Amino acid sequence: MQLTEQFHIPGEYHDACDRLTRLVQTHTRRLLTDEYWHDDHLDAFSDHAGQSYTYVRDDAYDAFEDVEEYLYSRFKRCVYHRVTHVLDAHNDEFDAFQFVTDTVAERKIRRIGWQRLRTRLFDDDDAPYIEWGVLESVVDQLNSYYDRHGCFPDSYTDLVECPEPNGTLPYAPDKGDYHIHELSVEDGELVVILNAPDSLSPESHHDWTDHELRFSVHSRFQQMLDSGDVKAPTLHASDHGYTLDVPVAVPETVCDTVDGRVLAVDLGVKKQVTAASLDQNGEELTQIGPPQFLDHPAKAKLFRLKADAEGVNDRLSELRRQEKAHTDRFDHLVSEFRQTRRKERRLRQQIQHDIANELVWAAADSGCERIVFESLGQLDSGETSGVVAWSISSWARGELLDLVEYKAALFGIDVETVNPWGTSRYCPRCGERGRTVTAPDDHTECRHGGHFHCPECGYDCDRDVVGAVNVGRKHFAETKMDEANPVAYMEAGKHASFPSHSSERARSAGVQSTTDQQELASGRQTHLSRFRAMPLTAKRGERDPGGLSQNHGRKTGLRRPKGSITRHVLASATDCG
Repeated sequence: MQLTEQFHIPGEYHDACDRLTRLVQTHTRRLLTDEYWHDDHLDAFSDHAGQSYTYVRDDAYDAFEDVEEYLYSRFKRCVYHRVTHVLDAHNDEFDAFQFVTDTVAERKIRRIGWQRLRTRLFDDDDAPYIEWGVLESVVDQLNSYYDRHGCFPDSYTDLVECPEPNGTLPYAPDKGDYHIHELSVEDGELVVILNAPDSLSPESHHDWTDHELRFSVHSRFQQMLDSGDVKAPTLHASDHGYTLDVPVAVPETVCDTVDGRVLAVDLGVKKQVTAASLDQNGEELTQIGPPQFLDHPAKAKLFRLKADAEGVNDRLSELRRQEKAHTDRFDHLVSEFRQTRRKERRLRQQIQHDIANELVWAAADSGCERIVFESLGQLDSGETSGVVAWSISSWARGELLDLVEYKAALFGIDVETVNPWGTSRYCPRCGERGRTVTAPDDHTECRHGGHFHCPECGYDCDRDVVGAVNVGRKHFAETKMDEANPVAYMEAGKHASFPSHSSERARSAGVQSTTDQQELASGRQTHLSRFRAMPLTAKRGERDPGGLSQNHGRKTGLRRPKGSITRHVLASATDCG
């Protein structure tokens, strides 16, 4: 496996990096526009065997026949790699486009169209595997195109404009004889020789200059070097100007897992993450412990930063309407807006990393071989406007899932997504359709309520816990929710009480308990917990008036290792080395 360390390029080399990345961007855009941004190439590339860059190199089309600049073969291979990377990034969307246009009639996709897509996707054995989020995105684009043109596009490349390449330069499509870089470690410093053009129109190899960059090596990266092998880096633009990503291959870390055990995850706005560990025992599912709730303490600050940025943007809009965009006040607000957005982005990234670490630790602690998410198009919250809910939930879509997938892979844990249809609507015990209600003692139906009640079997539980358990059922059953096997769960199960770094317990949103016993069961942490509750196997039919097992203090339960997943893996790899 690979761990990556970032090194920021000093300012005096930014001009050289500008010229290098602009050349990559120019020729990548040219190849995509002139030849490769076409459905035929998207289709052919998905069947291509071998290294990706060879698809362009071995094509009959001579990509650099009419180019006057001097570009050596290694640089060309990097451009080929960028072109094929763009094609590969759109492969899933291209498959979804073909699936949708082959399945539904040429009109706006609404209820009937969605039903046909679901039926074919989940009931047809010959249907391709398509992630639900990708399918939703393509359908939204098709509906928007239909609104503008009154028909569907003839091809995927008519639906999606040619992407604008960003100039990122990969250095390792293969092991060529001429290296665009040299990388070594000398006297506690990482030495990188960067080969960049002196102008945007180099005429010979004399117009390419080597630039020596030296970076201090800190202890963590030295540990990586001691236990692994350095691979070829990647140069890209960043908030720091330019950044060099240096990957190091380190030994695999082994994590003991139980066959068939998964950590099912439900994502939301009120409670950011609800997770439940599940086992499949023949025809029955068993929840092996109480649910876990992750709610980052910085979530409220993220909302405030979002609101602050929107407020500054409103003032900028007002100044534009007053034709005062040239004033010092306008420039000051622009600076304030950018600064607030940077704070928001950094805080969101920190929340993503913290929650991703906690989820992977939870899966590793429970011996789960897989983490299963639902693939939702957007979040819906009665306390949050749609715009804010979607903005805040961006951490819970691609970015969080990518981080969890990366960190889980370091432990050998897989990550999957399932269709979210019905996960919060059907009873995890009997499989019948339930209702979202106001509270455990108030079964008044409420769309945005925080509690679930099943009129058929009388099962009561937190709505997000039901969602998490049903995500696990979806994964195991691979069928519609009303056909899934019931899960074994505590009769009196409500929220489990988890210790937090705060002495106070916050009442869970939407849960209003009426007895002292229920009060203990309805507590919810307000900070990320570093504890694990003792394992509990909940069998159907067993009644426990106390609800789920409690962890009453900071000194009970098992502490998880502190720090990031990558640091733990690096320490393990160093010990093994």
